Amino acid sequence: MRKYNVVLIVLDTLRADHAQGLDKLLDLGFVKYEDVYATAPWTLPSHASMFTGMYPSEHGIHETREYQLDVAKIARLRMAKLNGGILGQLKEEGYNTYLISANPIVSSNFGFNADYEYIIDPIYTLLITSIDIILDKIYAESGSRAKVLSKLIEERRLDMLLHGIKIFVERRIRVIPKYLSEKATRNKGGGKIVGLLGRLKLETPFFLFVNIMEAHDPYNKPLVDRRRLKYIGKWLATGLIDPEAVRLWRNYPAHAEEAVKRALEAVETLKARGYWDDTLIIATSDHGELLGDGGLYHIYSLLDGNLRVPLYVKYPGKPKKQRGPITLADVPRLIDPSAEEVGRPLVMAETFGISSPPKALGIEPEERFFHHKIRVIGRKLDFIYDATAGVVERVFRGDKEDAARLLEDAGAKLGGRSI
Repeated sequence: MRKYNVVLIVLDTLRADHAQGLDKLLDLGFVKYEDVYATAPWTLPSHASMFTGMYPSEHGIHETREYQLDVAKIARLRMAKLNGGILGQLKEEGYNTYLISANPIVSSNFGFNADYEYIIDPIYTLLITSIDIILDKIYAESGSRAKVLSKLIEERRLDMLLHGIKIFVERRIRVIPKYLSEKATRNKGGGKIVGLLGRLKLETPFFLFVNIMEAHDPYNKPLVDRRRLKYIGKWLATGLIDPEAVRLWRNYPAHAEEAVKRALEAVETLKARGYWDDTLIIATSDHGELLGDGGLYHIYSLLDGNLRVPLYVKYPGKPKKQRGPITLADVPRLIDPSAEEVGRPLVMAETFGISSPPKALGIEPEERFFHHKIRVIGRKLDFIYDATAGVVERVFRGDKEDAARLLEDAGAKLGGRSI
């Protein structure tokens, strides 16, 4: 029966190829794992997988084509049905549970219920999603992102929407002027988290979750200006990305370095306070970020830039051997003292396809851009399967025939379809 402390540190939005600074953890006795993949390219379903050990289509906590549904409410209900995953399990074993998050999505409002909860900088984080807040209200009435955007463009009202977004965000920026410099955008609460870890009394045995947001966008100053609105307008109207927007996203490395710095400080703080020899510590990310290599941002793509994440683990005992690629749904197994190995022959990642506007409005937008897609990754095969259309869409390793045979032989049920 485990009674060692468990710490899960998530560096939100940190790509594996920008996490080399975490190699300093190796000097502290951490084990580094390779070929690690997020189960989804955005925060909520990915964290739900970490806590439950399930893929998004299994735990059901993910974006939905029926956009008017309350995702937070769904998350609360399904996390409750699953007893909170490792949160509930560890509570039943007598653990005290703590949640420190700079991302309000990872909170009790979305079903992640810890005994003690600390949300860092929630006002600032709202800026990141302020545009979605406005659009969500519109979509809730129509249920279709493409239809709304088409109508706005046809009626030449897109400029009105952008003006509303500008006013909405600027009102919030006035209350936090410290975030108007580029250097300040790299400070997304990590310093406060480290400070809190230095003084917070942790009753053992404990489970401690930490979410660090420094690698998340925005990556440039000011947070809202005419250029940014121009890029947003072009993206909303056409799905095309302005080359200047790509250059702005290339400020990402500095933000990734800041996230790594804060994570290292968090680990050192725990060590200095004596939470070490009898403590299991996991450092990973929930997803990455596209930096012009196939797109921008995250959420809607199953490319490597969004899915490959770092994974470092310090064990209180014997390290687990890696057998095959690892998914973030393996986090409960990393915590399980009876498991000697980690990894699977095949891992998967999913997107339910509602977050990117169509590249050509009016050309079957729902069929082209609202599909449930699954990436299947193994040693010899790596492909994207369109579960809605029932076809292998893209192959990265192996060939389509091998992928089709794998799906047929497994009798896989992906997206409700028997293959």
